[in-house]
Amino acid sequence: MKKEVLGPVLAALLAGALLGYFGASGSQASQISQLQSQLAGALVEKNSLQSQLAAAQSQMTALSADKQALRQQISMLNASIAQLDRRIAELDATIALLQMGEPSILAIRFSPRGGAASQVIYWLGRANSSVHVLIYSFTLDSIGDAVLAAHQRGIEVKVVFEKQQVSQYSEYFRLAAAGVQVRNDTNPNLMHHKVAIIDGHIILIGSFNWSDSAENDNNENLLVIKSTELATALETEFQRIWVAGR
Repeated sequence: MKKEVLGPVLAALLAGALLGYFGASGSQASQISQLQSQLAGALVEKNSLQSQLAAAQSQMTALSADKQALRQQISMLNASIAQLDRRIAELDATIALLQMGEPSILAIRFSPRGGAASQVIYWLGRANSSVHVLIYSFTLDSIGDAVLAAHQRGIEVKVVFEKQQVSQYSEYFRLAAAGVQVRNDTNPNLMHHKVAIIDGHIILIGSFNWSDSAENDNNENLLVIKSTELATALETEFQRIWVAGR
């Protein structure tokens, strides 16, 4: 090729190469700009999400504190409700007692020969479910007959005797032979009670022993009281002595 022709061709090729290079460089710059824009957007979104996370964590902490406070409040309310339930039960029991006319004195008897034994026999005869007795001296056959009659009617009869007073005259042996539940007190000293609890609300109490001397010779007293509350207290004492008895 002639020199005059080669020069223009080389110049054209060089111009084309330069245009291609600068065109490629412009495309990379555009891509970098786009990527930088996306990065900036991602950073903004990240900061926004971090702010939302911090707010959510703060709210969760506040809710946890509220939850704990509510639990404490619920516990206090439950305790108050339980206390009120007990109070309501006490008031209901008191109202029931008042409606039943309790407590009331049904009889007062004095010895000698004041009708104490006949009152014991009368109330033993009216027993419907249970007769629980703590008695120091029990030798009177007429009362023994009433106890046996209650037992034969299917009444639950339990009698604790003072061991030192169980002699050949005691009703202990006759009742035991008939199948009545009897026990001796195990207190090394004296079991000096004279109490009968009938049907859980009638109480026979006083100095009156169930003996001939108490009925005919001694100065004694017998109270017949209708009181579920008093009977419950005395039943606790009876059960304590009964369980320890032999």
